[in-house]
Amino acid sequence: MRYSKADRLIIIGSGITGLMTAINARLSGLDVYLLEKGKRPSGSSTRIAGVLHSGARFAGWDDELAKVCFEEWKWWISVLGKEEKKIGGYFLKTKTESDQYLESWLSSLKNIGIPFTEVENPYVGGDIKKENIDRFYFVPEIQISARKLLNKLLGLAINLGVNYLPSSVIEEVERKEGGYRITVRNKDMLKLEGLPVISSGIDIPKVAKKFGINVTSKVYQGSHILLNTDLTDLLEFVHKPGTYDLLIPSDLGTFITPTLVPYNGLTISEEEFAGLNQVLKNLFEIEPEVIGYMIAGRISISSPDSTLKGDYLAYTQDAILAWSNNYACGKRLAYAIADILGIKKALTAASLISD
Repeated sequence: MRYSKADRLIIIGSGITGLMTAINARLSGLDVYLLEKGKRPSGSSTRIAGVLHSGARFAGWDDELAKVCFEEWKWWISVLGKEEKKIGGYFLKTKTESDQYLESWLSSLKNIGIPFTEVENPYVGGDIKKENIDRFYFVPEIQISARKLLNKLLGLAINLGVNYLPSSVIEEVERKEGGYRITVRNKDMLKLEGLPVISSGIDIPKVAKKFGINVTSKVYQGSHILLNTDLTDLLEFVHKPGTYDLLIPSDLGTFITPTLVPYNGLTISEEEFAGLNQVLKNLFEIEPEVIGYMIAGRISISSPDSTLKGDYLAYTQDAILAWSNNYACGKRLAYAIADILGIKKALTAASLISD
């Protein structure tokens, strides 16, 4: 479906989905405005510990999503320089986990083509109780600085001619034929006409409401809790992704990241800490000190219906709603939006590599 009213996109939200969409649309020749409520990218895309998954953590229970992640992973490998990424980590099979899921997981990795190697007794730093670990599997994952990557993409978007409007507030929305006239309060009051792409993360329902679009959704959060310990490698668990299943080393310590816990107003609940402490007792010789945390909001949208399995994409009432389920899938969303618009899929690895 080609948007013919005007060759202008008004993208709301400058996270990974909004930025990748803006860059692809600009490379395709569209006039692009990128609205951000903060002074710079500031939503959930910035508040993650920074893993572009190979798909291995989804293998065995959602192979379709695992395949999508692996394709995106291969693409990002060609984009990111050595100074911007860390490759590899270990999936742990603990002695308390059954072998049934392990067999399913290994079978899926082989079928999808995700490389893995079983390793005996690797050094992973910290005070891990290796006697509680049954198997170690090395799997290539990409660890990044999310904020650094977003800032790089934002700089590229601006250099390409994307009109970036930080500290923006949508004051008024008027439906026009095939699009909208949007009044935006920035430094000045601007009136923009075009097709909106609402890629504002957990704020999608709130922003969509301004356009008269009702979005049914549930909000979750991932609490990335910072521990005072010195793991050297990314550690994940061979089980269906759930709570407390990812430990990520950083310059500050180690993040342990529970996933999809009930939304708690972006604060950590006592239940989360209780679950965390149980995991720590099983894994570490000495219980590490909790020294900080960051929290990323997540959303599950049930209406309007998504046209893209695994991630979320809907074209409704002359607006596009877009949400990436996996951080690495920004390109996938940008390409899917290009299909809706009938424009080129111009975003290539070479286009993201700066000199």
